[in-house]
Amino acid sequence: MTPYAQMLLAQVPANAQGAFAYDYRRYAKDSAVAFILTVLLGVVGGESYYMGDYKRGILMTIALFTGVGLFVTVPMWICRCFTIMGECETYNDYLAYSLACRFYQPQAQTPEPPMQAATQARATITGVPMRA
Repeated sequence: MTPYAQMLLAQVPANAQGAFAYDYRRYAKDSAVAFILTVLLGVVGGESYYMGDYKRGILMTIALFTGVGLFVTVPMWICRCFTIMGECETYNDYLAYSLACRFYQPQAQTPEPPMQAATQARATITGVPMRA
């Protein structure tokens, strides 16, 4: 769990923290798995399928098998070898934020009782009472 996700977990009500942690573990992407997929299958877009970006994966696969891959997918693959871990962390932080929005319930604030007209203080400007 990223530090950002832990911070958000602390803001979630106690009765929803278990569900938050369960959903986070269920949908979070492991950066080690993504890195291995990038190294082994990155040329055909294997990590894109894992990250849920199916359009990019399909386009990289088609580009590789049409001959354009040497000029498009290989440079993308080399760049993604260095950026996939940060992309996983960003994905997991966004997941934590969306889960926190789903589980967060603001504390119900009790309205203050209305003040009686006799006890209500009048606004003043430089000590001079204002006319109502």
